[in-house]
Amino acid sequence: MRHLLYSFAMVLTLLAIPFNVLAHGTEEEHQQELLMNTMIKNGIIGSLVLFVVLLLVWYVLKKKMNGLNIQKKEESVKRNKLNKISKSVLFLCFIPLLAAVILGFLHNNESTENGVTFTHIHGLGYTNNGQEIYVPSHDGLKMYSDGIWSNQTEGEQHDYMGFSMVEDGFYSSGHPAPGSKMANPFGILKSTDKGKTLETLDLYKEIDFHGMTVGYTTKDIFVFNPEPNSRMDEPGFYYSTDETKTWNQSKLEGLVGQASTLAAHPTEEGTVAIGTDSGVFISTDYGNSFEPLLENENATAVSFDHNNSLLVSVSGQLLSISLVDNSQSHLSIPSLDSDDAIAYVRQNPQNASEYVFSTLNKDIYITKDSGDTWTKIVNKGSAE
Repeated sequence: MRHLLYSFAMVLTLLAIPFNVLAHGTEEEHQQELLMNTMIKNGIIGSLVLFVVLLLVWYVLKKKMNGLNIQKKEESVKRNKLNKISKSVLFLCFIPLLAAVILGFLHNNESTENGVTFTHIHGLGYTNNGQEIYVPSHDGLKMYSDGIWSNQTEGEQHDYMGFSMVEDGFYSSGHPAPGSKMANPFGILKSTDKGKTLETLDLYKEIDFHGMTVGYTTKDIFVFNPEPNSRMDEPGFYYSTDETKTWNQSKLEGLVGQASTLAAHPTEEGTVAIGTDSGVFISTDYGNSFEPLLENENATAVSFDHNNSLLVSVSGQLLSISLVDNSQSHLSIPSLDSDDAIAYVRQNPQNASEYVFSTLNKDIYITKDSGDTWTKIVNKGSAE
């Protein structure tokens, strides 16, 4: 009986842990989600197992009671004791059963939620026909088309990081969805069918690349490697021109400041831009040497458009810098909160007047007239 009560207490203790106790910042929130999802499932299973065990104990006690002769004083006393214990066990049976029902309801409610929400926003990208926007979040892809948001309907809802749309699909790193049979982390993978199927390219089970970009048509892959692995001897900036068959480390000469954002040119091989807390820098030799495009500015987003210009977010502004003569023009944007900034920005490959950007505070805006008017399509992580 003591063992049963101890097991029951352990289940309740696990269920009582506050969710925020397990939070250790953005980098670890995916692991927090996986752990909480596992705890909920294990809580349901554990509660049901405990319910069955207690029910069996109650059944055994009742059977022993019925085998006693109440006409005999000693057996009568024993029967009374067993009767009290059996009532206590029967009462305890309903507690894990209730816990299983509540956890099952919460799990089912979360799984069947129809609304489109964004726990995080890990990138932006247009399909090649310009008709659909992909937004990777903490729980799979969100799609925007014809003014309507939808959740990913095919494939598992993975946590895609280092996400890059290309002309025939996307490349990404990240982590598997809760319950997935895929290993963690992803390394580098790609999909050409909206995430329904995934092809693992390299470093599967080894590295999660948060800093990664891929050329829209060139398929040049650039990554910030955080630690040594089986393909890269040391941390640094690496590139591959053959879908990860070979890797080369870039020298990063001329790059100043702490890198925070990067983008590969959609059509020019070897051209990559990096935004840092000290400006924006561009390389045409695969990151070996960089020239400044903008200095003494904290860049929060960079993205090549499809007109040979670089879109740059600095100081609450959205600039377009020509790669021909370095001339700058401003794109008008909505006023953002003082603690907010553009995190990702993209131009529609089929409509030069259409742009979309997301912010650190999980707002998403779209314009179809080069910034004259903007429509907010996501407000603080909730689809409009």
